[in-house]
Amino acid sequence: MRSPFFRFTINLALLLSALIMIYSGLLLQVEYHLGNHGNIVTENTVFGISYYGWSSIHKVSIVILSMLMIYHLYLHRKWYSSVFKKRLVLRNKQVLMLSVLFVFVALTGYIPWIIYLQGVNIIYRKAFIEIHDKLAIILTIYIILHIIKRLRWFLTTFEKIKTDTTHTKRIS
Repeated sequence: MRSPFFRFTINLALLLSALIMIYSGLLLQVEYHLGNHGNIVTENTVFGISYYGWSSIHKVSIVILSMLMIYHLYLHRKWYSSVFKKRLVLRNKQVLMLSVLFVFVALTGYIPWIIYLQGVNIIYRKAFIEIHDKLAIILTIYIILHIIKRLRWFLTTFEKIKTDTTHTKRIS
C-alpha cells in the first residue's frame, strides 16, 4: 500500500497535467483552429506565446499525463479487475467511460504525430485531429466530473498529510 503522500502526489501531478492539457488544447482550438479553415496564423500570440509554443505546451502535458495515467491505471488494476469480475460495470460507468475516452483521445492524438513523422498524406492526419478535437471535448467533461467526485479525497488527504507533517515536526 502506498503512503497517502505518494498517492496525493501522483494524483496532484495528474490533476495539474490534465488541467494544462485541457487549457492548452482548448486555447489552441479556440484561438487558432476555429474558423481558420486550415489557414492558421501561427505568428499570433496569446499571453505572449505563439501557436508553436502552445502546441509544445500541449504536447509536453500530454506526454506527462499519458505516463502518469499508465501508472495510475497500473495502481488501480485490481479495481478494474474486480469491476469486471463482479459485474459492476453499470455502477462504475462514469470511470470506465473516462478510461475508454482517454484511450481513444490519446490514440487519435498520437496517431497524427506518427503520420506527420512518416510523411503520410496530410488528409489522414487532419481527419484524426478532427476526431481527437471532438472526443477531447467530451473527455474534458468527464475529467471535470471525475475531479469533482474526488475533490473531498483531495482535501481530506491533504489535511491528513499536513497533520502528519506537523505531528512529525513536533516529535523531532
